Amino acid sequence: MCPDFMSETNLTSRENLPAAAIQLPITPVTTPSDSSKKGNKGIIWIIAFAFLVIALIATFAIDLKFRMYVESVSPVFYYFLIAGFIFAMIDGAIGMSYGVTSTTFALSMGVPPVSSSAAVHFSEILSCGLGAWVHKRMRNINKRLFWLLIIPGIGGAVLGAYLLSSLEHYSSYTKPVVSLYTLCLGAMILTKSIRNRSKTFRGEKIKKISVLGFGGGFIDAVGGGGWGSIVLSSLIAGGRNPRTSLGTVKATRFFIAILSSLTFFTMAKTIHWDIVTGLVIGSALAAPIAAKVSYRIPAKTIMFLVGIIVILVSLKSIITFLLKVI
Repeated sequence: MCPDFMSETNLTSRENLPAAAIQLPITPVTTPSDSSKKGNKGIIWIIAFAFLVIALIATFAIDLKFRMYVESVSPVFYYFLIAGFIFAMIDGAIGMSYGVTSTTFALSMGVPPVSSSAAVHFSEILSCGLGAWVHKRMRNINKRLFWLLIIPGIGGAVLGAYLLSSLEHYSSYTKPVVSLYTLCLGAMILTKSIRNRSKTFRGEKIKKISVLGFGGGFIDAVGGGGWGSIVLSSLIAGGRNPRTSLGTVKATRFFIAILSSLTFFTMAKTIHWDIVTGLVIGSALAAPIAAKVSYRIPAKTIMFLVGIIVILVSLKSIITFLLKVI
């Protein structure tokens, strides 16, 4: 039988107790856990994606005009549609490598460096814009660091895009150079995957942020990726706050992608829109479910596999060039 807390006896005895000792019974309120909510959202996204795929397959089977249109589209579009989806899933899992994996894949398909970098930067505008908006709402952007990075970063990106576009006629020679760069990035990703995080080195903060921004923007435009790998890694290794560094680098990436794309669009003679469209749609389809699915696989495992693949494909391009020269 439960005691009557409002009875005269209980009230009298409770008056003699110190305030800190008086505790009223509290009925716990049960709410759904955050993990179950996240799991439900992930299931909803997967079901919606499955319905979309089924609807497209059914339309392809029933509608003759739609089938003829799909068959008339260049196969390159479908290759990069699948590639964009996979690379966006990888990027959602480890927060990097979309640019380097996309560029490496494009180079392996025989696409010139100018067209590869242009397509990657065009496809990054939408995803980077959404990422910048999310980080702004979460207050992950350091305004001072943002301005120190954005102005020299844009300058380096525009210069890199201009030089790469000017050398479009020499793509057979610039391709192995870009492959050498992606080889270095692949080695960097592989090193991060096997490094013991408990022994992470933290050096002094980088003082010349503008130099880092200019160099990162230039290399990113020439190589088709690497802004996050170079700039973000350098900032965190220098002891800066990882959360604000990530948010600031993602935000600046949006503007760098826009200016690089405009430069490529103005200077480059050929833009492979089938590649751009494939990467944009593929990455957009992966964006909602990337974080839901990819977190189940250890990030280090994904980074290790990505590093190995990028290194092997880059080596293949370099060896092919050397065999032609020799």
